[in-house]
Amino acid sequence: MRIIRHLLARLLRRPVPGDALVEIESVEVDPDPVSIGGEDAAEVTVDVVTSGGAAEVEGGLTAPDASRAPLRFECVERTRFEERWRARHAFGRDAAAGAWRVTVTAGDAAEEREFEVRVGDRPRRSRIDGFGLSPDPVDEGSELTLSGRLEAATGDDDWGGLPERTVALLFRADDTLARREVARAVTGRSGRFDATVTATDSGFWSAEFRGSAEEDKARLTSARSAEVRSTVRSAGARTMITYSAKPKSGKRGRKATHTGTLLVRVEPAGRPARWDPLPQQRVRLWFDPSGSGGDAVQGSATTGSNGGFTLRKKVPSTGEWQVRFDSQAPAQRRSSKSPVRKLTAS
Repeated sequence: MRIIRHLLARLLRRPVPGDALVEIESVEVDPDPVSIGGEDAAEVTVDVVTSGGAAEVEGGLTAPDASRAPLRFECVERTRFEERWRARHAFGRDAAAGAWRVTVTAGDAAEEREFEVRVGDRPRRSRIDGFGLSPDPVDEGSELTLSGRLEAATGDDDWGGLPERTVALLFRADDTLARREVARAVTGRSGRFDATVTATDSGFWSAEFRGSAEEDKARLTSARSAEVRSTVRSAGARTMITYSAKPKSGKRGRKATHTGTLLVRVEPAGRPARWDPLPQQRVRLWFDPSGSGGDAVQGSATTGSNGGFTLRKKVPSTGEWQVRFDSQAPAQRRSSKSPVRKLTAS
């Protein structure tokens, strides 16, 4: 039976449950804050992105008084590397106001996020208008400019610019689902914002307004632009590192296991692109202690015939870990960095 599962997974190009550690890549709550008190219930959507082929995702909401409400997650989207899970919850007008917490588990991975529930009049709508980027396409390593306008409703069909507000710029590479913050920008007098980033990978950009002050969170909704794709030109093939680390928490000085796979994107003429293992390549493990702002190499490994690697290293303190591949032949294949994994030590 296990052999059959492996063959099917290979044909479908999906991870095999049990062969990779599950990681939670992101947890998003929309809207945040939640406004209650009207006649209708306020519905909240919780989106979770996992990697490693999670069989299921479980979770729940914890109210300010510590009471709990379960969440039922369903898988709504899959890519070669990640899965998107979604749950919904309706807040009635009698729901407790204050700080709520969503807790999510997938395999051995767990994540928490807080959000606000507020009572009162519905906040004004906000939106991000005219979000775009230039140039497109862009050469790898060149500057990419992202711009748009943050606005708030001033009437049924009228909008005005919001000055001096912070907007986050988010990116997700092709074949991935989790969005990651790359930069921030502050709006000008008309609500316009501009940010310049370095182009590294083709993928999708979006801008998000989360409320930059307590009064904004009470009076304005959060807002996110539509995604805009950027094409990055490069001579070398794109590489990617899947990476997991465990245990997530424990005593200082314990050993953690770091595992992953180095892959290269192959684009045969007239055939669909695919991701192949990249063997006999050196990858390095980096560690950044919390609050230090600096990182250092903790070890290295050579990938096997399946592109895989494993390292076991002591955890000196709470901090962030990452695996990096520095290509020695950038004209053939590009360098890459894995997602960051946080391990805590007590």
